[in-house]
Amino acid sequence: MITAPRTTVEVATERPFELVDITDLVDAEVQASGVADGTVHLWCPHASCGLAVTELEEGLHADLEAALERLAPVDGTYAHDDMARRHQNIEPDERRNGWSHIRGLLATMPFVLAPVEGGRVALGRWQRLFLVELDGPRPRRTVRVQAWGNPAGGPIPN
Repeated sequence: MITAPRTTVEVATERPFELVDITDLVDAEVQASGVADGTVHLWCPHASCGLAVTELEEGLHADLEAALERLAPVDGTYAHDDMARRHQNIEPDERRNGWSHIRGLLATMPFVLAPVEGGRVALGRWQRLFLVELDGPRPRRTVRVQAWGNPAGGPIPN
């Protein structure tokens, strides 16, 4: 069994809400890893965006954006944005983004585990891997990628 070194996929986002298809980027990292059969782990180290596995279909993405706006509206009132009562994790250039943190908890995960088969990410017919931007645009979002498993021609565990 091999564990490939962790790599990082980086993307820039262009809109406040955006689903960025990272499937091909992740698949390239898996292919470069030498893992033929195993698992790939993705980790998103951000609090106002996350990961999702869903369909690449514009109507679905619009529906998700509308549902999140109903559940956590951008113009809502959030304790996270009230600097008079907030005393943790504050940056000098802090931006108002309470909605993005709530949306991240509702609609994304910070990690995805996916199977690797034949040296490729093995997703369902319509499934794709997405970075879901909830507080953009941002010049740099990162996803850590690490694959492990059996190399091509290696033994397959029982």
